[in-house]
Amino acid sequence: FSRDTAPKIYRLKRQLLDVKRAVSPLIDICNRLMRFDVTLFGDETKPYFRDVYDHAIRINEMVDNSRELLSTALEANFSLISINQNDVSKRFAGWAAIIGIPTMVAGVYGMNFKYMPELEWKFGYPMVMGLTLSFCVGLYLLFRRSGWL
Repeated sequence: FSRDTAPKIYRLKRQLLDVKRAVSPLIDICNRLMRFDVTLFGDETKPYFRDVYDHAIRINEMVDNSRELLSTALEANFSLISINQNDVSKRFAGWAAIIGIPTMVAGVYGMNFKYMPELEWKFGYPMVMGLTLSFCVGLYLLFRRSGWL
């Protein structure tokens, strides 16, 4: 299934509707010709009308069944597309969360406060970089394990 499957299914459903429009009047006409005394045709033709009536009923039922199957296939197609979109959304959300951590750290350190104790500490910069990297790696592993990445 794919995105171009839906137009094909709609086209098939439209064709089946055309067949149904052609067959439905036959059912009514054959039923009237069999049931009522029509002087136009003799009694020997009634079995033929019955045969045509049976075929028209069968075709009508087949069209209805086919339309139901196409509707089910269309729903399955939409479900698969939705599942695929959900997977893509999960990937985007996972990567956005991972990228959000260094973005937040850069935002805090870009504010130019007068007093930031870790700026004067010898290991302040390596510690911030190490924590940022460890949080990013931790989130990556967590999302990878949960199937988001």
